[in-house]
Amino acid sequence: MPDFAHAPEFCIDGASSDTLAKAAEPFLSSQPLVGLPSLISVDGVKTKFGPYMTARRAAITYCLSVGISPDSLPRTYAKVDKAKAARIAGIYDELQPTPHDAETQASYSALVRETMAQWRVIKATGLRVEYSPKNKGGAEPYPNPRRLILDVTQNNHLFVNPTRVSYGDEPYNPDSSNPLLAEVPDERISGEIPLVNDILRIVHDYFGHTREGLGFRSQGEYNAWRGHLAMYSPLARRAMTTEMWGQTCWINYGPYATSNRSAGMEETQYAAQKIALLPAWVSEDRAEEEEGGYYRAQAITSH
Repeated sequence: MPDFAHAPEFCIDGASSDTLAKAAEPFLSSQPLVGLPSLISVDGVKTKFGPYMTARRAAITYCLSVGISPDSLPRTYAKVDKAKAARIAGIYDELQPTPHDAETQASYSALVRETMAQWRVIKATGLRVEYSPKNKGGAEPYPNPRRLILDVTQNNHLFVNPTRVSYGDEPYNPDSSNPLLAEVPDERISGEIPLVNDILRIVHDYFGHTREGLGFRSQGEYNAWRGHLAMYSPLARRAMTTEMWGQTCWINYGPYATSNRSAGMEETQYAAQKIALLPAWVSEDRAEEEEGGYYRAQAITSH
């Protein structure tokens, strides 16, 4: 059972959330990631995407609260190294689950703790979360995944698919060896007790995709992983990478890559869920070595 009680708190050295919010201001800028495609067609309408300042502020405040420098957050929209991604896809394909391995358990425990701490920061923004109505016979709320970002930025609202109904291509099956399938007893989504995996997907959609306006195809997923990875400790990054980049590499650069690149959500072949760690070099991958910090540098030049 994950130890929710010892997730990091939203404070640092006894500082209040107000103090942290003030400390975040020097790092803030409204400038988009360098190289980000900003105008994207959403259902035939050219729509501008870029940083969502509420999420940027929350991310920076969280980083300060746990001792992570906001300067470590990526400043560019990077290109996928397709050869490396294909190599990772092959490794993921052959990866054997190791849920009882001490290193795997430690990394996943850190991922759970830190994700729950990030969730508390998101809740403080007032974000309203509901389970998708399609799982009870309703319509798909985001026929274009970009509408998820617009729902958050325009309505401060997010639909999430419940893990109990949709867990990759596999039917949900309670598994005590999988920390992501544990219930979060003190939380409710649409009146139901969520699973850790539900919270992880919400947090990643918010801090990975919505924060910088990143899409849900391979390039967007890569940059969402990079941007969200920087908010985790080195220990948690191993498990986070398995979940958010290893699976994505398998989907976009693995055995079903060709069909998946043009498939809709219902036709996509998803990776098998595995509680295991990829080689350390995968989670240490950085597309750039950044001098200084993007947010701080832009904030200084904007004053």
